[in-house]
Amino acid sequence: MKHLVLFALLSAATHTFAQDGRLPLDAKNNISYTDSGQPQLGKTELHRKIREWVDKKFGNAENAITSDDTQAGIILITSYIPVIHSNYQYVRFDLGIQYDDGRYDARITTLDGVSAEHSPVRLNARENDEITAKEQIVKTESSRKKRKDAELALQMAKADNDGINTSLYNLLADLKNYITRPKTE
Repeated sequence: MKHLVLFALLSAATHTFAQDGRLPLDAKNNISYTDSGQPQLGKTELHRKIREWVDKKFGNAENAITSDDTQAGIILITSYIPVIHSNYQYVRFDLGIQYDDGRYDARITTLDGVSAEHSPVRLNARENDEITAKEQIVKTESSRKKRKDAELALQMAKADNDGINTSLYNLLADLKNYITRPKTE
């Protein structure tokens, strides 16, 4: 029963963030995942909690943190996260967290698909353009067999992007949960 409830919650969370197989883009057409929060913590405590989270999530804060400016309240992280994708096993990303008394903003940018078979591939708006092109093929294909193949290719492309979305939104949710959870003694 416990596993069924967990599965239902994860499914609901996945569908909440689903963007019909598209990666989120900012105003400049760059991939961008964002989140913010208003925890009741001072700047120093937020800095400590963010560093603890990085250490816990990525194994070693010193390897994952590329910049830590306590005066400006900015931590920059470059790391990897596993994804469910047909071409990549991991996504390398940059995560910037800007914080001050009682608030933080997190933004994930600069994604690279990483695979053992080939060099990293920069992910960008092209992934969304490919979905649009596949949707157009499905709409215009008159042959039943070719339309079925096009529908399958479209579903696979959307599932790949949804795999990336799920991993990165879950990462942001994990950060929020860690920052806002009560202090344990």
